Amino acid sequence: MKFSLDFIKEFIDLDDSSQSIASRLTMAGMEIGDFEQAGGDWIFDAEITTNRYDWLSMIGIAKELAALLGKKAEIKIPRLIKEPALKEIDIIIENKNDCPVYLVRLIKGVKVEESPSWLKQRLVNCGLNAVNNLVDSTNYCMLKWGNPLHAFDFDKIEGNIYVRRAKKGEKFLGLDDKERSLNKNNLVIADEKKVIALAGIMGAKNAEVDENTKNVLLEAAVFSPLAIRCSRRDAVLETESSYRFERKVFFDYLELASAEAADKIISLSKGKFCGYKSKGESVCRERIKISFSLSKLNDYLGIIIPESEVKTILENLEFTITKASQEGIEVEPPSFRMDIQREVDVYEEVVRVYGYEKIPLVLPFIAVEASRGIYEFKKSLRNFLVGLGLKEVITYSITGEKFLEKLNEENVIKIVNPLRQQENALRSTLLPGAIDVVRYNLNQKSGCLRLFEIADIYKKGKDSQGESFREIFSLSLIITDKENRIFYLKGIVEEILKFANVENYAFKEKGQINFTNALEILNNDTVLGFLGRLDKDKKEGFDLKEDLYFTQINLEALCRQKKDKIFVPFSRFPFISRDISMAIEKKKKFLDIEATIKKEAQPYFKKIEILDTYEGKNVPAGFYFLTLRIYYQAGNKTLTSQEVDAVHNKIRDILTKIEGITLR
Repeated sequence: MKFSLDFIKEFIDLDDSSQSIASRLTMAGMEIGDFEQAGGDWIFDAEITTNRYDWLSMIGIAKELAALLGKKAEIKIPRLIKEPALKEIDIIIENKNDCPVYLVRLIKGVKVEESPSWLKQRLVNCGLNAVNNLVDSTNYCMLKWGNPLHAFDFDKIEGNIYVRRAKKGEKFLGLDDKERSLNKNNLVIADEKKVIALAGIMGAKNAEVDENTKNVLLEAAVFSPLAIRCSRRDAVLETESSYRFERKVFFDYLELASAEAADKIISLSKGKFCGYKSKGESVCRERIKISFSLSKLNDYLGIIIPESEVKTILENLEFTITKASQEGIEVEPPSFRMDIQREVDVYEEVVRVYGYEKIPLVLPFIAVEASRGIYEFKKSLRNFLVGLGLKEVITYSITGEKFLEKLNEENVIKIVNPLRQQENALRSTLLPGAIDVVRYNLNQKSGCLRLFEIADIYKKGKDSQGESFREIFSLSLIITDKENRIFYLKGIVEEILKFANVENYAFKEKGQINFTNALEILNNDTVLGFLGRLDKDKKEGFDLKEDLYFTQINLEALCRQKKDKIFVPFSRFPFISRDISMAIEKKKKFLDIEATIKKEAQPYFKKIEILDTYEGKNVPAGFYFLTLRIYYQAGNKTLTSQEVDAVHNKIRDILTKIEGITLR
């Protein structure tokens, strides 16, 4: 949007340079893309954000500059003449949601002429073409107040005024001399026989003000931003008027803009005011009060702004301070600032005017625990997993609600306005990405996959405030093979737990939705995650050609349980191994056997390996054969065979006495 410095000077005394004004406005949020001199005036090209519809007027920009410079804008309020009442026509509004209020003023006996040079210069410097004294008056007041206006030739209107939706196939010949076919998406102004304007966008040629016009009907209205946007897009037409209506117009300025435009037309065309009529009601926004504390403001900004300066800034922005005490400050935003709703909005207003450039440049503070915590853990874990021979994959955090439903996921976080219906939810597990990756690679004849992913999952729940949302930093391991790889997957998990220096971990059999042979990963009483093989029906349902072995670990929980590594000298002395073969009842837990061996092998226990498992011929029903290799080592000497045999035989004796175990 273009605006003229001379126009702004009608409301505020300015002696600052154009460079200074452009810089102050840009730092306050109104980006000035370019500015140039035109005669004795300066023309600024501004980028206006959608929430600041008040900046689409010269008065709004003047008020902003006044607040930034600590000055006061002088706004003259025109006389609001509403008598006599207009009786020649009536106004019928079809839907108050499309048009809350519509008013007209009738001016008779006008003489259409060229506008004075000062008026033409104002319009041209703001990017509008001068037309005549009637049209230019309406455009001047639109630029000044931000409320679009339109002048009809009253004598070309047949009967009453209707604000309605267009009928299918209805024709509209605009002031741009282009004919358009309308439909129900178009909001129009019509008389008894024809469409006389595309509401809020452009007038029709059939009611145009020209050199023969004698009587003018001046329109002012508030239209629904959504209705104007839909109509404008359907008609492929954008104007200065539609630009403002789409971003809202201020109800309180409607009468003022109309009254001043009528005064201008009467003054420049020697016309006479002959009637006023209004339909609908202005929507009065309920004034809100926002409380905040100065300490929170300063903590939020990271600087200290004196209370007196905070109050001055807010008063200059036309906030009303309704209460000020040690507990805090209560303010009421100005009526034209409907974008001010929360405490943080007030903070932004204060710092905009105070100056972002006054906030020192410092690196953000990160707590030692955070900097050395999960971020560093993720980085080192990634390198560790790559060292184990796994390849990293990255999948989308957005997936389909139906996909998650197939996985029996509950409390899914849905996306309100998804780009595609197939991607309308946030993943609550890393399994969807794993399935997609595996399916794609298997279809490309890439088997024996050993993959991992480090990413967030998203969960919905409830807290004291109501509905809550959580991001959980997670790790998934993805293994496929034609052979049973559950032990391989479990081994990787054990290596991860050792890497995190987690002690007292355990694997507990526990049913897991979607998985067979599932194990829960525990550290004391803390659940760290699970591992298992994807159920056969799920495998077939997702068209996977091989079994999928999957682990998901809560890295936040793991990071909390991890301990710093303590390095101790390794033994310089050789180890000695001994094997034990046994038949074990299937219901017997290997964890119990392992714990017994570790306990009885102290202080010489080094490690234990599973050499072989066997089920089949010559194996008793309900049993399986297992061969273990136990390694013994001392830290201060070379163990003798007699010492190792004594410990090993003790272990054999203990195992023999355990029900469900038979040594071979």
